[in-house]
Amino acid sequence: MINTVTLNPAMDEILYIESFQENCMNRIQKKEKCLGGKGTHLAYNFSLLGVPNRTFGVSFGRCGKEVIDVLEESGSDTHYLWYETPETRTNYLVVDKERNCTFLGGKGEVLTREITGKLLALMESQMQKGDTLIIAGDASNVEDKDVQKKLLLIAQKMDLKLYLDSSGAFMKEGLKYHPQLIKPNLEELSELVGRELKNADDVVEALDEIPDIPVVMVSMGGDGWVFRYEDKIYRGHGLKVQVGNTAGCGDALLTGLIYGLECNPMPVMDMLAYATALSATCAASNKTVGFDIEKAKEWMKDVKIEVIR
Repeated sequence: MINTVTLNPAMDEILYIESFQENCMNRIQKKEKCLGGKGTHLAYNFSLLGVPNRTFGVSFGRCGKEVIDVLEESGSDTHYLWYETPETRTNYLVVDKERNCTFLGGKGEVLTREITGKLLALMESQMQKGDTLIIAGDASNVEDKDVQKKLLLIAQKMDLKLYLDSSGAFMKEGLKYHPQLIKPNLEELSELVGRELKNADDVVEALDEIPDIPVVMVSMGGDGWVFRYEDKIYRGHGLKVQVGNTAGCGDALLTGLIYGLECNPMPVMDMLAYATALSATCAASNKTVGFDIEKAKEWMKDVKIEVIR
């Protein structure tokens, strides 16, 4: 079974305004509320696709209960530690009429060593040998700075298939545990190789410095992506859509990849087109999580992909 973990979940509020003006009143024209956090997004997305999944995390207060309720209602097998106080964070995404998106991320509550210890024990008791574990997002809100390394050790001990969507020192450490897939963006790949990467050609060159990882997806925002799989490198171009918001698109892309790799195996070109189309429908929506499956199937034919090596 697929397992996800979120150390710093959230609820996202998307605020739509005419235009942002400094030092004056900005009227909110409408707002949307949805689930926030990488691991929670993945769990919700897999449930949309009908994929059984198990999700773990820690949440607090009324907002934290809302996170749990949304996950349970989606159909995800939800294993959260919930505490009455303080309060799980809220993120804000401000979108103007030109579809410029500004993300204001909540800091989140600091998780004590006791709490993260209980979470790791819960995960180890519920996951099964040979399961899949997706570690996504950061762990900046934890007292125990080794918590992500401990997750990697659990994955190793339980022979879990490991997927990483993280950054910085943890991504570098994670490579030592031979993940099946990593999904850095352009900035994160630049950190990994120790120099600034500016375009797809730079990415292709950098991929030669990351051996032994079977699947690497490098997302480049509006410029699409570069993907390495089975000794080939593919270049994908994003679909042109009217953007509702830019948050959550990478999580939709990763969901589609794992779905096509593991849950419903597809030819590589179909998998990449489907994942890209799912991401595009997320971008075109008014929410930071989820996608339109039927629309994605229609848009697949418009995704441009080329084998570049």
